[in-house]
Amino acid sequence: MPMNISDKIVILHQGELQGHIWEKILQSQGLQSVILPFSVDLKGELTELARMEQPLPSLILLEQQLPSFDASQFCQWVCAQAQPVPVILIAPQTRKVNLADREAAIAMGATDLLPQFDLNSIAIEAVGGLKAVAKVLGNINIVNSTLVTCIMDLKRELEHQQLKNQQQIPVPPPIPPMPLAAPPPLPQPTAAPTDESPSSKPRKYRGRDY
Repeated sequence: MPMNISDKIVILHQGELQGHIWEKILQSQGLQSVILPFSVDLKGELTELARMEQPLPSLILLEQQLPSFDASQFCQWVCAQAQPVPVILIAPQTRKVNLADREAAIAMGATDLLPQFDLNSIAIEAVGGLKAVAKVLGNINIVNSTLVTCIMDLKRELEHQQLKNQQQIPVPPPIPPMPLAAPPPLPQPTAAPTDESPSSKPRKYRGRDY
């Protein structure tokens, strides 16, 4: 039996947090999604659905650099099917995708190329990602009120998780004070030379000193 991915947005991302953010954003718009393990045989799942004449996924959000998964080859394979499923690739970095990389992704069969979510600017990233999804799904309307609520919930969740992680960081034990080194021994005083040396004794001549 194939997985229950018919008419759903399939998410394949090795980053658990990235997949969770996508799931929450899509859910805010009433869009059903499912996160699959990146080790799944996605070609086999789609082939089985087509053989059984079951609805295919409405969209696939695919990390561009999954281990042991050739995203480029997969996009080309999907495009060659009788019922192609749109694929949005997720870049391995959070910075803005440059035009050359986006055009290369589209040339290999992807619908679009998006950056990963930057947790420091999650609101902007969420809006941009959802707009790309809405365009692929036929320019569906975005409900701003539920999206804003979702973003606020995500920010609180991320801040809470960050605080929790900081509290779990073990505090290193205090470093014991270094023992004070003993002061170097003082030099022993030397006796001052005396004038009693034989060479300094007065000479006598006929009872007188000279």
